Amino acid sequence: MELRGKRVDLDEPATFYENRFTHGVFFGHLSQALRHAVCAPLTKQHPAASIVTQSGAQFGWEEINVLHDHLKRAH
Repeated sequence: MELRGKRVDLDEPATFYENRFTHGVFFGHLSQALRHAVCAPLTKQHPAASIVTQSGAQFGWEEINVLHDHLKRAH
């Protein structure tokens, strides 16, 4: 899939961070991290939350929601 002209590999390992002060939760696939992020309780959906892939791509809530919508449509 592409997001803003850049290729996004949903099978790449990624880490979800609730905010910049917490340890991240590692996932073997970006798709798993996306599902985890959107299923987090609203109290844990801090504006500073992000997902960082093994290759260094970083996604905030806007991108997380776009990518998750893509996953829902694909299945």
